[in-house]
Amino acid sequence: MNNVDAVESFITDLELMGYSKHTIKAYRLTVVNALKHAGKNYKVVTTRDLKKFLLYLQKEKGCTLRTIGRHTNALKKFFRAFGLDVADKIQLPRTQKTLPTFLNHGEMEKLLKSIVNERDLIIVRLLYASGLRVSELVALNKDDIEGNMIIVHEGKGKKDRITYLDSETLKLLNQYLSKRKDKNPALFINRRKGRLTERYVEVLVKKHAKRAGIKKKVTPHTLRHTFATHLLQNNANIVVIQKLLGHASLSTTQIYTHVTDDFKKETYLNSHPLSK
Repeated sequence: MNNVDAVESFITDLELMGYSKHTIKAYRLTVVNALKHAGKNYKVVTTRDLKKFLLYLQKEKGCTLRTIGRHTNALKKFFRAFGLDVADKIQLPRTQKTLPTFLNHGEMEKLLKSIVNERDLIIVRLLYASGLRVSELVALNKDDIEGNMIIVHEGKGKKDRITYLDSETLKLLNQYLSKRKDKNPALFINRRKGRLTERYVEVLVKKHAKRAGIKKKVTPHTLRHTFATHLLQNNANIVVIQKLLGHASLSTTQIYTHVTDDFKKETYLNSHPLSK
């Protein structure tokens, strides 16, 4: 089997296992570039070849250890698919997980109050209210909203789940939909009556955060982080948050406990008489 056929076989396996299109695209790019850099058939690629590729990414492309780790994981999965362990022999230093960026309550309120466009306000409110991924938001159809319940079809990992929105956001959403005269089933559309893209929403969120004077880098995922962090700060059950976010593992959700630990420490230092 040549490299092209091997990569396509690998991609098919990932699709069957329910990997997201973003992960599949990233894995394909890593494997194709690694094989091209090695200049060999995948069957005879060595650990040394792969290390040279990763060193090239680090030295020439300026990739961080965290990014190198993601490339390494892609290579391990590819070669394991063909019973090869050449990538498994690569060892990288453990990188410390960075805490997610989120908006505090004041920043979130400032952002919402600054948005005058009806549709944009609903989009930002919905991301914050529900914890949706941007890919899930743009894929929503009108009939995926049932009262305060949002039905997310085939989220990350091809798993359906349910999350919720507050009554005020639902009211605004219904007002927006009542003005729509198009037949597009999409929950949100652009001026050309087409479904929004992920990139469109990313630019939209960034634009409104900048206009609101928020200095942090704000993305749709920042609002997802804010959703989870604010729930934890208000003593919500972490297992419930895991289900709302659609995390396969509780360990993924537990990173937010570190954020709330910092919040508790700051609250203590600002509030306890002996700390002043």
